[in-house]
Amino acid sequence: MNSQMITAALRDLDPAPETVLTEAERERSDATLARILATPGDAVVPVEPDRPRRRRSRLLVPVGLAGAAGAAGAALLLGGGSAYASWTPTPEPLAGTSAASAAVTCRDALAMPIEADRALIAERRGEWTYVLIAGPKGEGTCLMPNDLVGQQRSGHEGNFFGQGPDAGEAPTLPRGGIDETTSMQGATHEGWFDKEGWFTWVQGYVGSEVTGVTVHTPSGLDVEASVHGGRFAAWWPGGEVSADNPELHGAWTYTVTLADGSTRRTTG
Repeated sequence: MNSQMITAALRDLDPAPETVLTEAERERSDATLARILATPGDAVVPVEPDRPRRRRSRLLVPVGLAGAAGAAGAALLLGGGSAYASWTPTPEPLAGTSAASAAVTCRDALAMPIEADRALIAERRGEWTYVLIAGPKGEGTCLMPNDLVGQQRSGHEGNFFGQGPDAGEAPTLPRGGIDETTSMQGATHEGWFDKEGWFTWVQGYVGSEVTGVTVHTPSGLDVEASVHGGRFAAWWPGGEVSADNPELHGAWTYTVTLADGSTRRTTG
């Protein structure tokens, strides 16, 4: 992969179209630059966020770009292409040997310790399997085509997205609370260069009275999350990389369902 390909791939991530600044915009830009340059090195320059703040947000990149892009986090997308047509907004929960097999595949791909084989959440949406695993040194996440579940790491070398274990601490939540701890975006190799195949996934914690979580995506999808053991997770296709695609830079929200049947809307 040469520098031109890397530059082109990273440029595709910019949601803003190329444009010529007006005189007023140029003055504001110059004023902002002057303020930043005048700020002491250990001070924080305030900025206005364009979406609700998330505890951790990462971009997954092809392994060939990981060094240049400086990505971090315990997450992999294994194999695949633009095969999201089979995706479903309602997950099929996995348990028993199915969940265990997905956990072992993810553990081996992430090169996590052999003890990291406990599936906190395992689900299937169409032809894709998602698993969140836990081990003594942190957690890991994988999204893979169903036919890769149970394969050895050497069977899908070169199709990896993501890096090492995440050892974040569990938050203390009210019984009806929700805390999104991680949100990530990425694409298959084909999606990275063909501007298709992008996806988003979110995961986190829920309170003891939470029985269901629905994600309302920027483009209007309602995605049912998997909820199990105080954790939740969901993922959905992001569509084409373009400046007018809300999935790439919009904000999603949640509806939480409680044990008594009541619901509430929140940003997570």
